[in-house]
Amino acid sequence: MARSIAAITRRQERTALRQDQVLDAAEVCFRAEGFHGASMSRISAQAKMSVGHIYQYFDSKEAIIIALCERRFSEFERLLLDSEREYRSEYASLVEAWTAHFAWWIEPVRAPLTLEIMSEAGRNPKVADVVMKIDRRFREIARQSLIPFAPPLSEEEIEDRIEAIVMVSHGMTSRMTADRAANPERLIAAFRLTVQKLIGS
Repeated sequence: MARSIAAITRRQERTALRQDQVLDAAEVCFRAEGFHGASMSRISAQAKMSVGHIYQYFDSKEAIIIALCERRFSEFERLLLDSEREYRSEYASLVEAWTAHFAWWIEPVRAPLTLEIMSEAGRNPKVADVVMKIDRRFREIARQSLIPFAPPLSEEEIEDRIEAIVMVSHGMTSRMTADRAANPERLIAAFRLTVQKLIGS
């Protein structure tokens, strides 16, 4: 039985490694050519795997896009929740750490792909469902991390402030994509100021 469990664990680990290998390759191709420009053959060449081998882990390019969306936000979510755990009782430190993590999100190699994902969500209902799920989760994190420090607010006021945080975060992504000379440190500083004003403990 122990040997069987170990074998299953090894197989699961190999599967996870192969899936990450495909997603890493797909991310490179999608950044260079977009979702529709990057063919499965290009992804397979980048991954150094055959197309048939890739289909053992993902049944379509759409499935790869969805998995990539989920992986990217999962990494970002972990960063935000780590900040909440570390600074849950220190408002200034939490806002400093929480907003600083957006530097990861808007890195020049990541920001264009985020916009590509958003554009695909406008065309593809399955991707839109994933993006909406991510959006809801981000709002939950913002609510549980930041709102406890806010003055008494109505539910409508809370939603307005979270909506503003979401909009500004999207705006940073657009700025980094559209303007290669944009200074990410300055954008993060402006974002931090916005969050401080909106929460205003």
